[in-house]
Amino acid sequence: MIYNTASVGYPLYFRVFQGDVGDTKLTEDRYEMYVNNHYVGDHTLYTEKEHASEVKDFLHQQGFKNVNMEVNGDHIVVITPSHEEAERMENCLRIYAQNR
Repeated sequence: MIYNTASVGYPLYFRVFQGDVGDTKLTEDRYEMYVNNHYVGDHTLYTEKEHASEVKDFLHQQGFKNVNMEVNGDHIVVITPSHEEAERMENCLRIYAQNR
């Protein structure tokens, strides 16, 4: 069958899931980021390959050596005993959240 694309347009294709969709990401995941219980911003995962652990990787790239991070539901909590280091982490993560 030949279609006249001027009047019909292009065909639409839909992806149909049957059964368990497994690790397929259907919507964006969003995490609230905290450093020692201080809210610093949101971290949104836009693709299936992104993970919350990227926050820890980012902090390592910024020069933080010992990064203790927990993911509790939709919260990413970075824990550090040093007040000075906590302030630096908060500043870095605020910029990270704004740039994404």
